[in-house]
Amino acid sequence: MEWHYIAPGRPMQNGFCESFNGRMRDELLNETLFLSLAHARVEIAA
Repeated sequence: MEWHYIAPGRPMQNGFCESFNGRMRDELLNETLFLSLAHARVEIAA
């Protein structure tokens, strides 16, 4: 992914990243309690 600035309040200017972030939050971040940064990296890589 490339880094681009988007206008405040306009998440659909980069819908792919917003979709990815939402899916990551729903499938992993809301369900997992990470004990350390290393633990988070292992879970995300799995």
